[in-house]
Amino acid sequence: MIAAYVSTFLTALWSAFVPVTPIEPYLIALAAMTGYGPVGLGLTAAVGQTIGKTAIFLGARGVFRSDRVKRWLYAVSEHRKRRVGDRPDSPLRQRVRALGKPLRAAAAKLTALLERPALTLPILFLSAFAGLPPLLATSIYIAGTRVRTPTFVTVCLIGRAARFIVIACAPQIFLG
Repeated sequence: MIAAYVSTFLTALWSAFVPVTPIEPYLIALAAMTGYGPVGLGLTAAVGQTIGKTAIFLGARGVFRSDRVKRWLYAVSEHRKRRVGDRPDSPLRQRVRALGKPLRAAAAKLTALLERPALTLPILFLSAFAGLPPLLATSIYIAGTRVRTPTFVTVCLIGRAARFIVIACAPQIFLG
């Protein structure tokens, strides 16, 4: 029994860093085949994922606050400013920019919402519970805001726990 919880925790922790290994199918299969309680499995997966996302959050926060990174970004932006005026846009570059315009507009709207302190935590919760926007991207972006680490951990854990408990309940709901 303990092996199921340890494997759930480790799989969730791994999936926090590697998005192509989602924990959700694992939870559904484990709940369906073993009959373990969905609350225990969901909470175990939530703790694993929250630890992983918190590590990403703290790593990104360290990068954002690094003087070396700030100097590098400044140098890159200055270099781009000088180069943009020197060369005309090619037709291919213009088409690529046109294709990416709706995506950039949506990303700009989302980041503008995340910059509003009153909406940051609800968006983090939505991301943790629903997966949209992706929690990996949200964790990185929020690291650049004033959200404190304990607050991030709490909201992420509650959202992930709710998500994973619901997912772990799926076999009981559909298989009876």
